[in-house]
Amino acid sequence: MNRVSAEKSDVVTGEDAESSKKTESEAQLLAKPLFIYVTDGSTEGAYDKIEKVVLDDNKVLIGMKAFKCVKMSPSDVNDDPLLSGRSRDDRYFLFVSRDQSKVSVVDGSKMKAKGVYNAMKKHASKDYSTKFDKNVKAMQKLLLEFDKINNSVKVLNEKKQRLGSDISKGESKKIEKELAELSERQKKADAMRDELSTYKLKGEKKSA
Repeated sequence: MNRVSAEKSDVVTGEDAESSKKTESEAQLLAKPLFIYVTDGSTEGAYDKIEKVVLDDNKVLIGMKAFKCVKMSPSDVNDDPLLSGRSRDDRYFLFVSRDQSKVSVVDGSKMKAKGVYNAMKKHASKDYSTKFDKNVKAMQKLLLEFDKINNSVKVLNEKKQRLGSDISKGESKKIEKELAELSERQKKADAMRDELSTYKLKGEKKSA
């Protein structure tokens, strides 16, 4: 992304001005709040603690679902009247609410997973009726359930393969029953994942 602020429009007056202002306001309402990583790309190809640690944090990764996540160069940010002047650092994070009325910066010593996640919670509470923190924690638990299911399926399939033609009818029936039960758990987990991945916008019945 290279710009968040709307481009300036031609000057109009009277009813046309009011109509233009309303249309412009509606057009500027973002589908999701923005999570912007401002970077000049100087660490490309090298180990980047921000990308490998902060942005790879479990809660931050899950929380990103509620945002439109983009990168912007410092020069593009400085050219954007909504974003410019927020930080003097070479790299930092910006959060922008859907109506663009609120912009927050996370820079310097605050550029840690905890600082980013706290900013996420703050902006999510402005735009969503879904309880962000509760949702993220529920997703963390669900990911553990996916791991358990996958590991159990793997163990059972390896057992079937190991026994091969020597497997008894009783053992085969038992394994198939357990696999069927795991399949049902998988379906429920998939449904829960889809539900938790949907954030409801404030004042709207539609989901983001």
